[in-house]
Amino acid sequence: MTRVNRIVQWLFLLAGIGITPALMAQQNAATLDHIQNSRVLNVGYRQLPPFSFTDHNGKVTGYTIAVCNMIADKLRQYLKLNSLTIHYIPVNFAERFSALNTRKIDMGCGVNTNAPERTASVSFSENYYTAKMRIISLRKNNIRSISDLKGRTVSLTGSSKDLLEFNKANREQHLNISTITSTTIKGAFEKMAHNESAAFFIDDILAWPLINHSEQPELFSVSSESIGNDMHYAIMMRKNDQQFVTFVDSTLKDFFASPANVQLRKKWLSPWSCEKLKNPSPGSCQHSH
Repeated sequence: MTRVNRIVQWLFLLAGIGITPALMAQQNAATLDHIQNSRVLNVGYRQLPPFSFTDHNGKVTGYTIAVCNMIADKLRQYLKLNSLTIHYIPVNFAERFSALNTRKIDMGCGVNTNAPERTASVSFSENYYTAKMRIISLRKNNIRSISDLKGRTVSLTGSSKDLLEFNKANREQHLNISTITSTTIKGAFEKMAHNESAAFFIDDILAWPLINHSEQPELFSVSSESIGNDMHYAIMMRKNDQQFVTFVDSTLKDFFASPANVQLRKKWLSPWSCEKLKNPSPGSCQHSH
């Protein structure tokens, strides 16, 4: 049995899951094999602070990147590698699924919502953050709820979980709201900021950096009302690679219970709570961790 298989079998036994040689043969150990043989881990990311982004020094950083770096270090230890190189590979919104399935990346460490409709093509880790979708608008337009947008036009990111949740609410409440989509979150935000749309729908924690980095943060309002189901963020991996998923989940479980996770959340996520921002809209400090 290879070193990789011995390690993974040990992980399954720790989890209390019996694993037979036949089951081992059926499973796809491609990612662990690749890491052990190449000593390289390919990490995909998107420009979405505070989770994953390139800072002003050109360093790829953020909460999810820090978590994935920790996973990489555990991989290096378990595979008994002297070194493990991490390649950070930018992937845009549309190509992130194909980047995994064509093996361009091994883990998606940008913001990826764990959604049932996506599990047919990719696997997700344990969730590491829960956000709520809210309405971002110009304060002067006095938009407090989705019903205030009846018959109007809003902007969202195309093919996103936000768009699916918005469409469901729009349909169920018979609001006849039109949508314009953008390939990036920043693009959808700017359509609202330039009055091309009446509002922008996005997960609350992703909205704060956009607002705070704008020229006039005080112009924008964030609704206290949340839309649709909660958004659960998770690390994205290839389908049918259960050994790697199990390793990542086992590592995350230990990490979530450690002081290191508390420290990283305080560093990366707490500064974007609306209590710390200028002129938050009343009642909008309700996103959860």
